[in-house]
Amino acid sequence: MKHWIITLFLSLCFFTANAQNVTITGRSNKANTLIRLFAYEDLINETGILLDQGKTDDKGHFILEGSIKQILPSRIYVGLEYVDLILTPNANYDIEIIVPEQQDNVSFFEKELPTIRVKRATDQGLYRQIILSEEIINSYLIEHFNQIYRGRQLRYLDSIQSTIDREIPNIKSDYVTNHIRYKTASVRLGISTDGGKRIIKDYYDGQPVLYTQSAYVDLFKELFDGYFNGTTFDGHLLNEAFMEGPATFKKYMDTDPLMANNPQMAELITIYNLQKLCYGDRNTSRLAKDHLSHIKAQTKYAEHKGIISDFLTKLERLAPGTPAPNFTLKDRNSNDVSLSDYEDGLVLLQFVDGMSPVSEHQFSELRRLHKQWRDTIQILTIAPHDKMDFFKQQFDEKRQDWPLLDLGDNILLLEAYNVRTFPEYILIRRDTKIGQAPAPSPERYLEERVRNLYGK
Repeated sequence: MKHWIITLFLSLCFFTANAQNVTITGRSNKANTLIRLFAYEDLINETGILLDQGKTDDKGHFILEGSIKQILPSRIYVGLEYVDLILTPNANYDIEIIVPEQQDNVSFFEKELPTIRVKRATDQGLYRQIILSEEIINSYLIEHFNQIYRGRQLRYLDSIQSTIDREIPNIKSDYVTNHIRYKTASVRLGISTDGGKRIIKDYYDGQPVLYTQSAYVDLFKELFDGYFNGTTFDGHLLNEAFMEGPATFKKYMDTDPLMANNPQMAELITIYNLQKLCYGDRNTSRLAKDHLSHIKAQTKYAEHKGIISDFLTKLERLAPGTPAPNFTLKDRNSNDVSLSDYEDGLVLLQFVDGMSPVSEHQFSELRRLHKQWRDTIQILTIAPHDKMDFFKQQFDEKRQDWPLLDLGDNILLLEAYNVRTFPEYILIRRDTKIGQAPAPSPERYLEERVRNLYGK
């Protein structure tokens, strides 16, 4: 019995050490709305892990819980709007999220962003210290823009650090220290005259890789994007090594002293740049994916396996020929319409939101194409529930007789099709397979893309 109690105690200790709870209670001005909590271990691809989800109640209150093993950036979605928060293991948060009511005719890029107020947090002041340090840095940049960026006066950066030391005297977390360090390093990059070589030497060469530190990763992406095209490498030799295979490619990469002396960071640089090549021509894309698969199989860094897996999953999710996410929505007459109803033909999905009105020119082109396509290609326009009356009136006035569908509460359909701006177009080919996502708008080569898919 004593042995069993000891075993149980050790098991509970092990569980606590590996899965530490986070609880977020709060209120939003959006009642009865889907709310989700994501944590981000992969900032290279900005891929989040869903920790919890639910709905705000009729007064906007909510509770979100999850388990994390380290300090992580997180994102809380209220509907499709979001705010950011830094989560600490075993911490509790009391927050308020305000999602502004958007005015009509405001574009996606001009709309007012949601805000978060952390009223209480048991994270030893970590989130407050990060927010306060960013406010200090941003204030200095605004107040002394000309001196810093035009006059290149580095003494102002020392003043920033002095102010942070004075205003935030009790920083004990390495996460906060590193956040400040790499935020100020990004300012130094903006006034450097050597293309960032000194920043790389001082902040990355011989330094640990900080996968979950957003300031580190943001600066990493800026510094090492296009590193293969840098002056260190001979373009012809680089291409030959890339074509020959992963072993030869790795050997050539190691001719760069930074890559040779920092194997973990070098592998991350390679992964990041290979991912960019996956969007090149078909042969380049195929070889880049082969290189990534080889690294995933051989790497000793668990983080790199995850980054590559996340990227390849994301790359293939809406690739041509992959299954299109199915849905069933109500049309303007409250009849059910499913994507699978049109599996024998081509479908053009048009996502609209009402805040970014579809130009008359786009609808005019779509009407022309609709008459030309007749019944061979089905157009489906999908609109938010609160904008259905607006679009019903528009459809009646312009005599647009293809289905107008109500998105309703199926807002995750937008994520399923990776809809980020409006209007967005998706081409679905026969058997409900992705044809192109996103597709061109009606006035920009859409007709040509449809012709290419029609015979397939």
